[in-house]
Amino acid sequence: MSHLSLSDSREVLILIDGNNLVYRSFYAIPPLTNEKGLPTNAILGFANTLKKLLSDEKPALAAVAFDAGGKTFRHERYKAYKANRPPSPADLKQQMPYARKLCEALGLAVVERVGVEADDIIGTLAQRGVSAGHRVLIASADKDLLQLVNENVTVIHPVKYARIDSAGVLNKMGVLSSQIVDFLALKGDPVDNIPGVPGIGDKGAVKLINEWGNVEEILDRVEEIKNKRQRESLSENSELALLSKALVTIQCSLDLDTDLEELRYSGANRDAAFALFEELQFPTHLKDYFPSSTSKELITSFSFLNTKQELKDFVARSRKTNTLSLWFDLSDTPTTNPRTRRLLGVGVAIEQGEGGYADFAEEDILEALTDVLSDENVRKVGHDCKTTVAFLSTRGLKLKGRCFDTRVAAYVLNPSRRTQELSDIVVQFLQLPLSKSEDLVGDQKVLKGMERLNRDSLARLTAERAERMLRLAERMDSQLVREDLSKLFYEIEMPLVEVLADMELAGIAIDLDAFASMSFEIASEVEKLSKEIYEIAGVEFNINSPKQLGEVLFEKMNLPSFKKTQKQRIASTRVQVLEELAVSFPLPRKVLDYRSLAKLKGTYIDALPEMVNPETGRIHTTLNQTGTATGRLSSSDPNLQNIPIRTALGRRIRGAFVAQSENVLLSADYSQIELRVLAHLSKDENLIRAFCEGEDIHSRTAHEVFGQGTTLDKDECRRRAKIINFSIIYGKTAYTLGRDFGIPTREAQEFIDRYFHRYPKVREFLDQIIRDTRSSGAVRTLFGRVRYVPEIGSKNRQTRAAAERVAVNTPIQGTAADLIKKAMLDLARILQERKLSSRLLLQVHDELLLEVPKSEIEEIRELVCGIMEGVYPMDVPLKVDVHVDQSWKH
Repeated sequence: MSHLSLSDSREVLILIDGNNLVYRSFYAIPPLTNEKGLPTNAILGFANTLKKLLSDEKPALAAVAFDAGGKTFRHERYKAYKANRPPSPADLKQQMPYARKLCEALGLAVVERVGVEADDIIGTLAQRGVSAGHRVLIASADKDLLQLVNENVTVIHPVKYARIDSAGVLNKMGVLSSQIVDFLALKGDPVDNIPGVPGIGDKGAVKLINEWGNVEEILDRVEEIKNKRQRESLSENSELALLSKALVTIQCSLDLDTDLEELRYSGANRDAAFALFEELQFPTHLKDYFPSSTSKELITSFSFLNTKQELKDFVARSRKTNTLSLWFDLSDTPTTNPRTRRLLGVGVAIEQGEGGYADFAEEDILEALTDVLSDENVRKVGHDCKTTVAFLSTRGLKLKGRCFDTRVAAYVLNPSRRTQELSDIVVQFLQLPLSKSEDLVGDQKVLKGMERLNRDSLARLTAERAERMLRLAERMDSQLVREDLSKLFYEIEMPLVEVLADMELAGIAIDLDAFASMSFEIASEVEKLSKEIYEIAGVEFNINSPKQLGEVLFEKMNLPSFKKTQKQRIASTRVQVLEELAVSFPLPRKVLDYRSLAKLKGTYIDALPEMVNPETGRIHTTLNQTGTATGRLSSSDPNLQNIPIRTALGRRIRGAFVAQSENVLLSADYSQIELRVLAHLSKDENLIRAFCEGEDIHSRTAHEVFGQGTTLDKDECRRRAKIINFSIIYGKTAYTLGRDFGIPTREAQEFIDRYFHRYPKVREFLDQIIRDTRSSGAVRTLFGRVRYVPEIGSKNRQTRAAAERVAVNTPIQGTAADLIKKAMLDLARILQERKLSSRLLLQVHDELLLEVPKSEIEEIRELVCGIMEGVYPMDVPLKVDVHVDQSWKH
């Protein structure tokens, strides 16, 4: 492979193999759908490839060739041609019309003829291009097209973007480009059902061609071939070899009524591209194709606010409009610590089309803003307000009154949205551009290299963001009302912003000595496990290398586990595979134990002490409000929600999180909250009665499902019943449940049937959710939180089944998330009203963790239980388990 000389001044003709690029995208990109349920993964990948090709190659002429269907001359020569190809997946078929629309929108000529294959169209146009003096580039991963490569024609691989010239073909295939047809004729091609010569594969074909030149010469001198098997097969199948060569030879002289000048590329149709990307919901592409009528400079009035008084006077006008939009430019730090970040400037907007910018001393900016920030009658608009709230809090300031966070609003309107970047939601909601800068990084983060930008550019960038947020707030507020999401947004999500900011600032202390001790112990245990693994394997190898581990397990030890890929069968070292093997073989179990310890050591035991803030002596996680589709909070940098509580080491790690000074940690955990939510939502009398009478629901399920005659002991029955209970919530199939239990699918289905016989309204409720979601394309929680599930209408069975599981789980898990969020808000409000010193530190799934002065223990215990258990009137009692200790060991 090599690159053509940059000195070649000939015009470039790029020929794109449309079907090949669309197919590859479909299988390379996981299933995606837009909000209307249209599958979009293939068209997204195709769009990415086309844009890159056009940007990188800057062709003077361009065309995309598609197969238009119909019988070709190859079918006439060989009726079994392509007979083995399975039908295209339904989700792929739906996207093919959009592939053609995309080409037209991007200004690319589409060439297709019924009864003519795309390869032959490309071959013919390539020949014409060369004859006209053009340099030809062919974009395809189809090896058949390598036969067209010569000094004037190069193939570009659409994934690797590697150019394959004549030398590249020889290096890749082992034969000259002119011999590709001979190579394919000998080895055949199962994809197109090209028969080839039986018994001759890749290596044999290459060796024969290098020795004799081409198929005809090989057949003429077949008696001279030394390999008896090859000689006999070629003798018996000479007609098959010649037929195969005719089938794989691309036609380069078709009578196409396409003139090369019709392929001249003059750029995209911006209006058509914008409309198409808007329909497909590709915000990243959408913002590159604003219609020509769109004005990029929408701030008609811009002001530098050079003094404290000028800024104060500007924002004071917000008392008339009752809205102030603020974009804070904060300096970057490795941990984005609000205590150490500096305020470099602020963009402000009060009315559409107007923006201002101030960049003088931080203390003067904050002083000028103080009155308006504390004015409860002025609504504040921001993007990622939690960052702003935390920053202001460290300076003794608060955002008072109603706030509108455009990031949170975008999340509430569609929690499955792929991005809440300001630039993307501006495009989606306003169909307006947002100025770009190579130095601008995402939402409310930082303008990297800010000093390198001239002041005017920086000021206008920042003011523009404030102005766009102002417009967004109006548009999104109306949509929240239309979609009945205002209450959720204003009563739960927006008040939660301040609570989460306070929790992040509070942080949590750890026992450094305990972590050091664990690190030493686990290092010894990991080393011991390594030696045991080497002893069992009989060889030392890199246990962390999937490749080397696979070689040991499946080649050296010949253990029975493989997974298939499109190209080959490779050994899989996934956890699921190792767990299955661990039942019968010792080495996989040792590897799983090694992985578990090594992961905990690297992720927590060694990493957490390095993350202690030197100013506070505590760890400060980031609580992500917009990171999950169900409404749950997530934790990052570090992730404190994934510490495994069910293992002894996981409990030791949690036990090394401690209270400081004269405080203790109070953990309050909802008991079986999701099952209680299921009982409330389904209105199943038996399930409600079991909770109201205080029964152990897992023991009750064990009794109903397994009965008195089971041979399983009591603990195993309860364990399995617990799995069944949660399988219902998460929509698990009998196959998955059977795999969990190690029993046949039929037997697992019997357990599920018995469960629904006992709780019939649960079955009715779950079925109704799926029907409603199919009808509306969305599902809601008890508090109205919405989640769009367009995949539920997919024609792909696996995609549709996954969507049904999402539909079943979301109202249950999402309602549980809403309940604990509401409990957090109620608790934070009362702690503040009573002026108590206790404070919330963490929220982990269904658990709240507080740091409590010893003098407040009893009051807080009663308060937390009362709030969490009485957070919302339910048909079943909510139960909270409370633990108080010096550490977070429970």
